[in-house]
Amino acid sequence: MSRGIRRDGTFLLGLLKSIKDGPTRELNVATGTAFTFGMNLGGYAIAALAGIVVARALGAHDRGVYSLAVTIPLLFAAFAELGISKAGIYLVGQNKATLQQIASNNFTWFFLISAIWAVFMSILGAVQPAFLPDELGSLHFVVFAIGSALLLMLAFIADLLIASGSIVGYNLVEFSSVALRSILVVGAIAAFAIEIEGVLIVWLVALALASVLALILLATRVSFRLLFNFKIFKLQLSFGLRTYLGYLLQASNHRLDVPLVAAFAGTAALGHYTVAFGMAELLWQLPFALGAVFFPKAASLDLQSNAQAAAVTCRRALFITILGVLGLLIAGRFIIELLYGEQFLPGLSAFYILAPSAIFYTVHKVLSSALAGRGMPEASLYAGVLSFPLTIVLGFLLIPWLGIEGAAIASVCAYAAHALVVLSIFLRVTRQSLWETLLINRADISSSLRGARRLLTTTEPVGAE
Repeated sequence: MSRGIRRDGTFLLGLLKSIKDGPTRELNVATGTAFTFGMNLGGYAIAALAGIVVARALGAHDRGVYSLAVTIPLLFAAFAELGISKAGIYLVGQNKATLQQIASNNFTWFFLISAIWAVFMSILGAVQPAFLPDELGSLHFVVFAIGSALLLMLAFIADLLIASGSIVGYNLVEFSSVALRSILVVGAIAAFAIEIEGVLIVWLVALALASVLALILLATRVSFRLLFNFKIFKLQLSFGLRTYLGYLLQASNHRLDVPLVAAFAGTAALGHYTVAFGMAELLWQLPFALGAVFFPKAASLDLQSNAQAAAVTCRRALFITILGVLGLLIAGRFIIELLYGEQFLPGLSAFYILAPSAIFYTVHKVLSSALAGRGMPEASLYAGVLSFPLTIVLGFLLIPWLGIEGAAIASVCAYAAHALVVLSIFLRVTRQSLWETLLINRADISSSLRGARRLLTTTEPVGAE
């Protein structure tokens, strides 16, 4: 039995042992990423199924309205984070601050910025400026205010958990947020045949429940005290603003196509496009998982170990991603037609264009995490300075001409430019070669197979790689 795959639950036990809470320097990147990827994939599958139900129940027009309504809170959470949460991971890894100090500063900032945003949304909802879409009503502004605050809280708590070395806690927060939203929305649609307004209310309730779970998980590690430490906050801002500006541009690249498609092509086209990029982003779950696990690890390594670990991680992840892209391209039409129906096939060509974006995102996510772990979070900023204007210019030029295909081309070009800049900075700073960073070798394959075999055949923790 010791040489075969165990079927009595010990595989899961061994995996959990290898990712138990501990110092970030001892994080097992291989098994931590595998666990995070599995949880992300499970969450993505649940969200995708929910998206199918929502799309079929609401139709292309209301599905577009729903996408717009939930995208604004996502953008707020990205912007309002200000980089201080990611900076906290770095400072804890470098032993420059305690987890409690970071938590106190983060929650103080959370309450301040959420209150300001709520007031702004109240004013905007009352004034109803002419530039806003006609479909937006008072409920949408409530969603913008409350949903934004809850998403920001969840982001802060997830980062605090990973900074503490808790991969399991981090994944529980991330998974519960997605799963609760999906399950409750689908359940409400099935049981009560709710329309767009009901869907948005249930979406808020699900976020609130996920926030309660996240607070319970965090309560075992820190106290909820709003004791603002200005000295630590200055360190958070020094590191965080460089991260923030790059992340802000990256998030804009990632979601700016939604309002542009809505403005130039209409909400029905946005519904088609939502399905297209949702399918394409299936493979983004691997770099998401890698970034979450690798950044705290990289922040605790010396410079040489950081560079070597980043090169190995990047080329292995890139190889897996390329295989995944090829498989998804082959199965794309069948999956969209089977799951969403023929009414969403107009988004197929945009999906084909967007699918390779996972390759560029893998390079960006792994190498920018390594550079941030070296104290250079501004690498993403430099990349964003090039890619963000590219998104806008190409979006304005191509969407009116080519529709959602134009939006897809603009997005992929921006992702490619972003990855190229980060790669160039990494190679210059670390002196790693292009080939050892991007091209998998026989030793990588042998090492990966040995690690997988150990994980499948033993309950002992697998050594970090």
